[in-house]
Amino acid sequence: MKISDDELIIALLAGGSVRKAAKVLCISPQAITKRLKGDLGKRYEEERLRLFGNISDELNAASELAVSTLSETISNTELPASIRVQAADSILRHTLRYYEAASFEKRLRALEEGRQLERL
Repeated sequence: MKISDDELIIALLAGGSVRKAAKVLCISPQAITKRLKGDLGKRYEEERLRLFGNISDELNAASELAVSTLSETISNTELPASIRVQAADSILRHTLRYYEAASFEKRLRALEEGRQLERL
C-alpha cells in the first residue's frame, strides 16, 4: 500500500519523529528519510513551521490571561500573603526569562546581519 504525501506529513507532525511516524505507518524510517530528501521535505518543513506558528499564537493568547490572573492575585488583599508572593515571584521569574530571550534574539539577529553584510 502506497502512503500518500499527506499521510506521511500528518504522521510526522503527530509523531514528532521519523521513528514514531514509521512505526505508525508500518514502514521503515529509511523509507521516510528517503522521501523527505526532495520536495516533500520542503513541504513538511513548511507545515511544521506553520503548525509551530499556530501553537505560538495560542501560547501568546494564554500568556496574556496568565499574566492577568497573576496580576489580579497579587493585588487581591483577601488572599494569603504567601499566595500573593508566589504570584509576584512567578511574574518576576518569567519576566526575566522573557527579557533574556529577547536580548539573545536581538544579539543573534545583529550577528546574522553583520555576517550578511560582510558577504556583500
